[in-house]
Amino acid sequence: MTRTRLPHALPTLLVLAACGSDQEFGKVDDAYGAQGPVIQVEPPALDFGALADGEVATQIFTVSNIGPEESILDISDIRIGGTDGGYTVLSDTEFSMFGGSPGREVEIAFTPEGANEQTAEAIVDSNDPEQPHVTVDLTGQGLVPELQIEPDPLDMGTTYVGCDKDNELTLTNVGTDRLIISSIEQRGAEFVFTNLNSLPLELEPGEEAYLQLLFVPPREGDFSSEVVVESNEPIGTRVATQSGTGEYAGEYTDNWEVPTDPPSDIIFAVDQSCSMDDDQRSLSDNFDTFISTLSTYTTDWRILVVNDDDGCNNSGVLTNSTSNYESRFATAVTAGGGMWTEALLTVTSSAVDQTSSGECNQNFLRSEAMLHIIMVSDEPEQSFRSWEYYVDQVIAEKGDAAKVKFSAIAGPYPTGCSDRNNSAEYGSGYYEAVSYTSGEYLSICDDFGSSVEALADASVTMSTFTLSHTPAPETIVVSVNGATTTAGWNYDSPSNSIVFDPAFVPGEGDVVEATYSAIANCD
Repeated sequence: MTRTRLPHALPTLLVLAACGSDQEFGKVDDAYGAQGPVIQVEPPALDFGALADGEVATQIFTVSNIGPEESILDISDIRIGGTDGGYTVLSDTEFSMFGGSPGREVEIAFTPEGANEQTAEAIVDSNDPEQPHVTVDLTGQGLVPELQIEPDPLDMGTTYVGCDKDNELTLTNVGTDRLIISSIEQRGAEFVFTNLNSLPLELEPGEEAYLQLLFVPPREGDFSSEVVVESNEPIGTRVATQSGTGEYAGEYTDNWEVPTDPPSDIIFAVDQSCSMDDDQRSLSDNFDTFISTLSTYTTDWRILVVNDDDGCNNSGVLTNSTSNYESRFATAVTAGGGMWTEALLTVTSSAVDQTSSGECNQNFLRSEAMLHIIMVSDEPEQSFRSWEYYVDQVIAEKGDAAKVKFSAIAGPYPTGCSDRNNSAEYGSGYYEAVSYTSGEYLSICDDFGSSVEALADASVTMSTFTLSHTPAPETIVVSVNGATTTAGWNYDSPSNSIVFDPAFVPGEGDVVEATYSAIANCD
């Protein structure tokens, strides 16, 4: 036997080897009367030795008819049986021969398809009545790399939606030559590698590598995936499967009743820089329109004007029963100021912080009331910290994000505005705070009359409803007074709230209900 290295795809058989044996596998049966064919196959076993990847070896065995000369041995098939591949019959698999005629050589080729010992059988089917099936044992050894992926399959079990579960795949070279992994692909978005290093990855025989796998179900249900690994092992591509199940943490229903004659706590903060004189005047001139619009919803309103750096009011608490509240408001919006007059988020968050007992704005906040903060400026917001910091401070003090709303009359997004009477830079910082809390963002260059009407509407309308648990958004069902509604609302993830569009805001006395499946909090 000889061997040589050939390409994988189209091996060329270069070596022929023959072995002889005196052993006979078929004998004339006396009961047969020595009239029929008698098959003899020799040798009874072929050993192809150890071959590296791409090498091919060939060997032969001989089929003879040792029956009487007049007998005819018909070979109907020569086939490969057994569990291992890599063996091929190269000769004719059907032929006939008279007794005593020269034996017929059958050539078998072997190229390893895996590592270590690989066994099979060459099975010769004939018309010999005593031995219709004669076998030749085939043995060869592969000196090749072989990849094993464990576990396969991998069941990641059940995981709450919103959480994740990790596990590990072991890649082992169980072959007899160096394994070179050139590609590892994950086919399943719900399963994520967390430690996939640069490729190629080389493993010596017996060496292992580990893949950390994270299962992150996006919704309830069963999920499956495949890890596809390409390497220099003869099989080329190996696939392992993974599975897992996502489950919601629970089913919940939240209800809210929109109050009748709802209480509203309103804070005004007005930029006191010189360029704001006309805007201060416009605001005070339209205050009666603001109150008139507000009174169509509620008479239970309270107003503070806070312009000073410390957030203390310079108006007193104005209510429906305060005498001369219009003139007191007009005076207050043109007074005060300081170094933070163009940083009204700083001023208003300080004002809310000063509502505790014993502070300058003590007892202004009511737990059941909407808190509406209205800021007026022709400059960008210039606080020392980010807008999120101040908004979150106010929400924390109030204790309910659904009852906090920031609005602004400022330079419009994204370029500001300018006309013959007024001009303003884009009110960055104000715009983001308003968007975050679903308030009203109005242009300072527009008519203040229509602006204050929108601000009055926003002071009492309950458009935001905070959920008690974090939902899977696709499972949310919203109803108003028992009727399911699919339009006019959206889920706001940062505030974990249902937010209604202005044209769809529920009215006084309406009952809002949200049912949903919750995702788990896995922190």
